[in-house]
Amino acid sequence: MIMDGSAIYGSDANKNAQVRTFKDGKLKIAGNGLLQHGEDGSRSPEMFGTVGPEFLHCRLSSSKNTTVCDAIKHENPFFSDEELYRHARLVTAAVIAKIHTIDWTVELLKTDTLYVGMHANWYGLLGKKFKDAFGHLGSSILSGFVGMKKPENHGVPYSLTEDFTSVYRMHPLLPDTLHLRDTHAKPGKDKSPPMKQEVPMIDLIGLKGEKTLTDIGFTGQLVSMGHQASGALEIWNYPAWLRDIIAQNPDGSERPDHVDMPALEIYRDRERKVPRYNQFRRSMLMVPISKWEDLTDDVEVIKTLHEVYGNNIEKLDLLVGLMAEKKIKGFAISETAFFIFVLMASRRLEADRFFTSNFNEETYTKKGLEWVNTTES
Repeated sequence: MIMDGSAIYGSDANKNAQVRTFKDGKLKIAGNGLLQHGEDGSRSPEMFGTVGPEFLHCRLSSSKNTTVCDAIKHENPFFSDEELYRHARLVTAAVIAKIHTIDWTVELLKTDTLYVGMHANWYGLLGKKFKDAFGHLGSSILSGFVGMKKPENHGVPYSLTEDFTSVYRMHPLLPDTLHLRDTHAKPGKDKSPPMKQEVPMIDLIGLKGEKTLTDIGFTGQLVSMGHQASGALEIWNYPAWLRDIIAQNPDGSERPDHVDMPALEIYRDRERKVPRYNQFRRSMLMVPISKWEDLTDDVEVIKTLHEVYGNNIEKLDLLVGLMAEKKIKGFAISETAFFIFVLMASRRLEADRFFTSNFNEETYTKKGLEWVNTTES
């Protein structure tokens, strides 16, 4: 979804058609502001199996699509439905990418240096005010990757690597329950509305989750999630409810076999030949560990690593290493994951023509480009 909004729009023509009105480029939005549901309560075909935060993300983005359509149509009254839809989707996807660059990643890497670095990816070291006033100077260092004259893919067609997928396995960020807040009550001393109910996260996924979240409402979701801290990306902090989860088919029907998500993630990395932890570090010219104590100071973790892997450090699975690794102060992710983040955060912008050679009014429309450029936190 970060790249193209496919969780909202669908990943192929058939799924795309299910969420479109085919009028003025807009999506099927119900009276409550959410994407329209079917008779069985189902929504976007891409969303089965996702959880509350992603549902909320889609709600924000789908409503944004409608607003963007209206703005572009006002400026271009003769645009067809297809033209409005394609331009609105392009603008919405670009806004998602921008938020991910200058907001989301910055929250994972809470240091002044990384704040400057991620904003430099978008605006360059000269900053937003200079770029807004004088445009792109031709240097990605001074003016950022966005707006370069042509994409730079370093000889590899634009894509996301399996390595990036692996370090993006961040399920420990999810809590076991959603602390549902009473949005009609006055905030307490901590400025948070009182909690009225704990909703198990398992009740917020799939078809059942669609219905539960619709009952909670957009405001309730936004306020509740905004006042609840995420989990830490640490070993032994994987959500218990993901150890025995019922997978669903695209039509929302349940599959017979339950899934142990952390075990599945380890299996996927091994099957896809993603390097184990030490080799992963070597591949990025990082110093590999030579003993378990190089990875962590936690005695219990070291003892468990010995039980699972013995003294064969080279067998350490990537995901286990990422969760066990000592964190840099201010970092929610490990240093190893950070290296991939830095590489891919740049690549997803500099290798994409829609952020480089086609980041212009001709492609986005005047209003669309203005929308992307003025969207800030």
